[in-house]
Amino acid sequence: MSARPIRLLFVVPDLMVGGAERHVTTLLPRLDPQRFTPSVVCIGDEGGLFADLVAAGVPARALHLGGKLQAGRAVAALTAIMRDGRPDVVVVRGYNAETLGRIAARVAGVAHTVMWVHNIGDATPRSTLRRNVDRALTRWTSAYFGVAEAQRRYLVDDLGYPDDRIRIIHNGVDPAAFDPTTDASPLGEFGWTAGDPVVAIVAELSPIKDHATFLRAARIVVDDMPSARFLVIGDGACRTELEGLCAELGLGSNVHFTGVRRDVGRLLRAVDVFALSSVTVECFSIALLEAMACARPAVCTAVGGIPEMIEDGRTGYLVPPSSPHQLAARIATLLSRPEAARRMGLAGRRRVVAEFSLDRSVDLAQRALEDVVADHALLSDRSR
Repeated sequence: MSARPIRLLFVVPDLMVGGAERHVTTLLPRLDPQRFTPSVVCIGDEGGLFADLVAAGVPARALHLGGKLQAGRAVAALTAIMRDGRPDVVVVRGYNAETLGRIAARVAGVAHTVMWVHNIGDATPRSTLRRNVDRALTRWTSAYFGVAEAQRRYLVDDLGYPDDRIRIIHNGVDPAAFDPTTDASPLGEFGWTAGDPVVAIVAELSPIKDHATFLRAARIVVDDMPSARFLVIGDGACRTELEGLCAELGLGSNVHFTGVRRDVGRLLRAVDVFALSSVTVECFSIALLEAMACARPAVCTAVGGIPEMIEDGRTGYLVPPSSPHQLAARIATLLSRPEAARRMGLAGRRRVVAEFSLDRSVDLAQRALEDVVADHALLSDRSR
């Protein structure tokens, strides 16, 4: 460890509401100030979580230079910031930040650069230009951090990153911030009663989250259990399409779209089952960790890092993607066996406490960053 705190500069596209962005806003305020001095630059706009970071006392600024035509200006601005602040480590996360941030770090002479990857695939294939630029920047990238072991194949085989520079640090949540008891009072907001069985999904309304499968599973469950309710928490580009599908399926009052909520922990206490229906690129869902911390059993597709989180049959169930019938069957099993569901939920919370706490995640991140500065080999966190 250095004699003074390590100066960290995180470069991100923005701090919109999302899992990767929440990772930044939960991690940085908890870094040991005796060991780290963090700051953040958003290349584009601030985003909905920006104020949380500022309120926590982490210096942050937004350049408002997110467009492709402003890439040159963004690199120049980032280079100036790095030369002025002299960070020991620049951490980049997100598409334009990964490229522009690393270029600026190289120009500014920053000693160490880390790419923190939160995805496990690309929605669209990478262009030849991007692959070539990425390959060129590899020699100046000190380390690649991921959040799920399932990413390793993507990082090494698909993107060609050196395996010996990859470190996996699971996301974490603070169990003390989530109440494992049940409180159905929020259901009144949606016109539902305390006796209604409720299933919730918390995810951006985007194609990769495949809410259509969730809604089709809801239709199957409601056919046998008319009182079942389904809460769709989140917002996104597919909302209008999904609301149309909901009407087409005749779900009516059985489904409620909440939009983005800042009280997800409160809503989770009112549900019986948590679900995710992602297709392929779910990495290490913070929303799932929060549901587990609230002692909610989960039914999720076995994609990406989800099998690293759920112990099938013990803390919830894993189902194949794009299979509404299997998703519905497992949801119905939990709704019809509340005592078994409660045991699963409590087992999930114990697992969060033991393996996926925020304290553990922050500790692993701090040690990994110190290893980068010390030029130590990046040992797997499982070997420590």
